[in-house]
Amino acid sequence: MNNPLVSVTVITYNSAKTVIETLDSIKAQTYQNIELIVSDDCSTDNTVKLCCNWIEQNKKRFVRAEILTVELNTGIAGNFNRAEAVCQGEWIKGMAGDDLLLPNCVQNCIEYVSEHPDTIYLFGRCKAFDADDKRCAEVDNMFDYSFFSKTPDEQLHQLIFAANCVPATTLFYNREGALKIGVKNDERIPLLEDWPKWINLIRAGVKLHFVDKVLVKYRVGGISTSHHFNPKMYRSNRMFTFLYQFPEWYNVNPEKAGERVVDEEMQTYQWLMDSERQLKQIQASKAYRLGKFLLKPFSFIRKHISK
Repeated sequence: MNNPLVSVTVITYNSAKTVIETLDSIKAQTYQNIELIVSDDCSTDNTVKLCCNWIEQNKKRFVRAEILTVELNTGIAGNFNRAEAVCQGEWIKGMAGDDLLLPNCVQNCIEYVSEHPDTIYLFGRCKAFDADDKRCAEVDNMFDYSFFSKTPDEQLHQLIFAANCVPATTLFYNREGALKIGVKNDERIPLLEDWPKWINLIRAGVKLHFVDKVLVKYRVGGISTSHHFNPKMYRSNRMFTFLYQFPEWYNVNPEKAGERVVDEEMQTYQWLMDSERQLKQIQASKAYRLGKFLLKPFSFIRKHISK
């Protein structure tokens, strides 16, 4: 087995609460030949400062360490593309600034690709974690690992007509191979970088490999797993529907395609109404009213200090 350079990219946006734990999990990798790329999407908290301090203290662990910043927020898709563009490793392991690599993650991936030299894109298992066990179980059930044993036609059908079941957080891929294929994250859909990419890779005839090992701990509560309504996510979901799903629906059944779009829209509106109901329930609770009452003097003080 050779010892290729692996680029680990960390995609951050207001990740101050979690990013140090993420970086520590990269430092703890049993595989040593790693470069670290942190790409921040115009965070408004102190994410960048924390990352700079951490890298200064731990830079000897890596072949190279770099932090990328931008002046305008572009979304997850653009952020991943920026990180990939500066990588120098033969292989790339991308991750969000709130997930954790298991210690043998990179080592397991290198062992697999060494035994399967035709591999360009590799996935594995992940395990959701958070304080809410029920929510973690729901997220774990989102992923369908049998997907990787299906034919390309079956995979494409599942992605377009069912749901995104691919564990993006486990992705490990060959940089040169990916450049030759030419499939980037679709920046027209800023907050939904992974689902369109799998569709485009399968359409390009690329095999998605799978190693049957848990590689990553996937934190519940980020953008992709939030129950709360997010206008940017709503727009990304709509863009995905009209750019990727609707043309396929129309080809299968033109009469039903319009109805399917309406159903998708209604699901989103239901999501919004559920979020509003949750907010009203919180605001109506005794704990919320008591907390608001106790904090009222502090808001009065802050108002006068600001003057």
